[in-house]
Amino acid sequence: MSTLLEAHGLVRRYHQRQGILGRPRELRAVDGLSLTLERGRTLGLVGESGCGKSTTGRLLLGLEAPDAGEVRFAGAPMPRPGSGDWRRLRARMQMVFQDPLGALDRRLPVGRQITEPLEIHGRGNATARLAELLDAVGLRAELAARYPHELSGGQRQRVVLARALATGPELLVCDEPISALDVSIQAQVMNLLVELQARLGLTMLFISHDLRAVRQVSHRIAVMYLGRIVEEGEPDALLSAPAHPYAQALVSAIPHPGRQGARILLKGDPPDPSARPSGCAFHPRCAQAMPRCAVESPVLRPRADGRLMACHLEQAPANESGSHEN
Repeated sequence: MSTLLEAHGLVRRYHQRQGILGRPRELRAVDGLSLTLERGRTLGLVGESGCGKSTTGRLLLGLEAPDAGEVRFAGAPMPRPGSGDWRRLRARMQMVFQDPLGALDRRLPVGRQITEPLEIHGRGNATARLAELLDAVGLRAELAARYPHELSGGQRQRVVLARALATGPELLVCDEPISALDVSIQAQVMNLLVELQARLGLTMLFISHDLRAVRQVSHRIAVMYLGRIVEEGEPDALLSAPAHPYAQALVSAIPHPGRQGARILLKGDPPDPSARPSGCAFHPRCAQAMPRCAVESPVLRPRADGRLMACHLEQAPANESGSHEN
């Protein structure tokens, strides 16, 4: 397998001010994140709301520039957002948004919106391509004349997919693409994504808070906490025996009639990204935290089983790992 996209040490900061006279605060939405997307495969990115998943997707597409770190697409550095090289590269990477109705222009028929990227990038016969795209996502040709409000939620998301596929991209970033859909429709959209990937050789980043959905479509899963990847591995291994304490808590919350062991309840709420804890950001909520966790941030390292994990438990001496803070 070859690599399509690599990200190394990505940092994205925002500055917020509380009230008119309040001092600005720095919020690190992404904090030293690294990941790799292999051609023709899907990486699922999971984590709690506010952990930086959507910001990561925008950084990978060049919709935002990182404050530090680098994104490389097909071996070349990501061009500066808004530049001519970046606009040309945009035809090779597209995003599928969470809210299909919000992603579409309610004033235009959906057929016009699907073919708009072809006009922007000067690609071929729009009429013939429209018919191909509608068929590819399982929509009838006559739906092209309808407006977004005249379609169901599932049909609208298929329209968003058709528009994303218009320029023949190599990469799709799917940002919570099923969360706004009925449960009965979610499986259809996920099956469609899997079929499109097999047919077109797409590389995908599938962002979601739903581990079961991510497992269905992903070749690898990365678990994110407060701007960083804490564990990454193949779905069956990660979900059957998660190694990082945060991943263990997420997996324990998945309803499963045959699951062994009680659900792991985390202490407190996720920290404010503008007041990130020192050391390992997860240590205030971790039942297995050691003194080292409060002062030293763990590095994402490969394990013998092929996973990646950022946790001091992995390198802890026996006498230290047996002494936990509560």
